[in-house]
Amino acid sequence: MSEPLLVWFNGELMASAGATSVDAGESYLLDRASSFGDGVFETLLVRKGEAVLLDRHLQRLSQGLHRLSISCVRDQLSHDLQLIKPFIREGDNYILKIVVSRGSTVFGYSSHQTSVNRLLLLQSYTVKPADALRLMVCETRLSMQPLLAGIKHCNRLEQVLARREVDDSNCDEGLMLDQQDRVIEATAANLFIVESDQFITAPIVDAGVIGVVREFLIEDLIPQLGFPLRKEPIDLARLAAADACLLTNSVQGLRQVASLQSSSGLTCRWSQHALLTQLQQAYQAAIE
Repeated sequence: MSEPLLVWFNGELMASAGATSVDAGESYLLDRASSFGDGVFETLLVRKGEAVLLDRHLQRLSQGLHRLSISCVRDQLSHDLQLIKPFIREGDNYILKIVVSRGSTVFGYSSHQTSVNRLLLLQSYTVKPADALRLMVCETRLSMQPLLAGIKHCNRLEQVLARREVDDSNCDEGLMLDQQDRVIEATAANLFIVESDQFITAPIVDAGVIGVVREFLIEDLIPQLGFPLRKEPIDLARLAAADACLLTNSVQGLRQVASLQSSSGLTCRWSQHALLTQLQQAYQAAIE
C-alpha cells in the first residue's frame, strides 16, 4: 500500500478533517490558485533527506511571485520546510510540491485585501530507470505571453491538454511548439539538443518555463564540463537533424530521447550519445 499524501496549508498539517481548523479549511477551498491559477508552484525531488536544488527552486518561486505582484513568503516557507522534516526518512525519496497563491476569494478576479496562502504536499516516490524516451509532437500549442513566460504559474491548462494527447499515444512525453512553430519545451520538461558536440536549447522569451535543472546545466554544469552551449530557436527540421536530444525535469532528472514522431509523418530516431551520458553522470554526481 502506498504511503498517504501529507499536506500542509499555511503551516497546518491537514492530515484529516479533524486535524484541520475551520479557518484553514475555508481558505483552502476558496484558494485563488484553484479558482484562477493565481499563484506559482515548485515540484522538487527529495533524496537523502534533502530537497535537490532547493535554493534554485526558491529563487524561481520568488521571481514568479514578484512577476505576479504577490508578497514573497520566504521566511514562512522556511518555517514550513522545517515542519516536514520529521516526516522524511533519509533512505527514501519523495516528491515535494510547494504552492504559493494570492490568498482566497469567493467571487471575482479582484485581488484587493487578500492574504498569501502556502500549500506543501509531500509523498514518497520511487525513482524510475532513466530509459530513453519516446517523444511525440503535440497538436496543442503554447500561447505567447511574455508577462508569464519563464515562471511556473499555476495555470497549466495548455500542458493538461497536451498531456492528454500523450496519454492517448504510445509515447512517453509530448513536445510543445509555440504559435510560430518553434520548439519550446515538453509538457513537463525542458529540451536540449546536440549539434557537433555543442548543446543548443531554446530561449524562453514569450512562452515556456525556465526549468530549474535547465538553469543549473546552463549556468553551472555544462560550463564546468567545458562544453559549448547556445540559446537559439529550434524548429522541427533542426530537431530532426540533431545528433541527440535530451529532456530535463526536476524529479526525473536528465533523460535522453530515443525517438520522435509527429502527425505529419516526421519520424526521428537517436542512439545513446556519449556527450549526453557524460552530462547525465555529472548531474547525478552533483545531486548526490
